[in-house]
Amino acid sequence: MTDSIILSNVTREQLFDTFRGIVREELINLSLPKKESKYLSRKEVSKLLHISLPTLNEYTHKGILKGSRVGSRVLYLETEIEQAVREIPAQKYKRGGK
Repeated sequence: MTDSIILSNVTREQLFDTFRGIVREELINLSLPKKESKYLSRKEVSKLLHISLPTLNEYTHKGILKGSRVGSRVLYLETEIEQAVREIPAQKYKRGGK
């Protein structure tokens, strides 16, 4: 007995678009080089993000960035910083006017 799938109300184009999306995601995952985990100091992170140390401290306390305490130092994983930056929503400002 073979398993079969019956598709109804799905056009050929919709099915192809779904498959294309799945294949595209898999190809992207395969082609991305794996980065080695690299820890950055507070100073390095503030330079990377162009923010001050107090702002970095505020982001850490709010949970926007995740720091790891090693002794008396706080270190940040580079990949987690990149992920946090991607997740921050872009704000659109409207010009004030009448």
